Amino acid sequence: MPNIKPQDFYGQLKKKQFQPVYLIAGEETYLVDEAVNAVEKAVNTDDLNKEVFFAPDFSVDTLLMAAQTLPFLSDRRLLIVKNAERLKAADSSKLADFLKMPSTACCMVLIWNERPAKGDKSSKLFEAAGAAGAIVEFRALYDRELPVWVAQKVKSHSKTISAHAIDYLIAESGNNLLELENEIEKLVLFSGKSKEISLEAVEKISGHTKQKNLNQLSEAVESKSTAAALKIVDGLLEEGEIPLRMLATLNRVFRRLLTAKSLMLENGKDDADIRAELRLHQYFDRFFFSNLSKYSLAELNQSIETILRADLELKTSSRPEQFVFEELILSLTGKNKKAAVI
Repeated sequence: MPNIKPQDFYGQLKKKQFQPVYLIAGEETYLVDEAVNAVEKAVNTDDLNKEVFFAPDFSVDTLLMAAQTLPFLSDRRLLIVKNAERLKAADSSKLADFLKMPSTACCMVLIWNERPAKGDKSSKLFEAAGAAGAIVEFRALYDRELPVWVAQKVKSHSKTISAHAIDYLIAESGNNLLELENEIEKLVLFSGKSKEISLEAVEKISGHTKQKNLNQLSEAVESKSTAAALKIVDGLLEEGEIPLRMLATLNRVFRRLLTAKSLMLENGKDDADIRAELRLHQYFDRFFFSNLSKYSLAELNQSIETILRADLELKTSSRPEQFVFEELILSLTGKNKKAAVI
């Protein structure tokens, strides 16, 4: 099956029509994660039949062995490969060969955490995934689409919100979907039994978190403002912000910077081309190019590696979250050159 639209993807899951492999791609982390969660919920298998792999830190032979293992007291096994775009060339080729005859007792999800380039789409892995299953791409929303998205999210909580309240919420929280969802959840709780989220409620809630939200963290880290970033991290953790959401925000910042730097150095794109390619916001991203000039291509690649290591540590170690984030911020902003220690 070739590329399918997100709505068709969700429609198939609702009907329990599963593909043996899904390649879920896109630079909008929230939408990609939402799609992966939907597959997990639809497949509905237990931990005995589910495995998660983080590329490139695993042997592809281990993945293929897991894919050929029969499920235990379940219809199928679920295998999730995160950071599939970081698979080594040899591993990617071997996986593509396997997908020519995939196991029908297994559902494999390949997560491609960036917008696929033309070369990616014509690669052996993409061709194999498309032939054996489905490729679903989630692009970042345009600014004009954000109000509709917010209204739909609010509606899913059986509430309504006015156009003025939506505009204010987006202006205060930015265009990061993770941040917007977090604010919507707070507003739903704040509004209680009321069926409508008022402008007054948005002003109170968004005003309270304005200086310590994920959007502010993005700006501070992107501009290498170490002290400000550390202060915001402390505030977010004190307020009970979910650490993995904070990490996803940082991941999005550096993947976008890396894409822009690659377009500039490897494809000869100018600022106008990059602004259009990445759909940069005229207001929220007004300092993007001045911040971009502060990073080399090598630094950006190292930053992605550092974030992945922090992600693994948050999920597998007992080290305090605050220590992990403090070391991460120091590494990302250039104050700690030993980025690989995380």
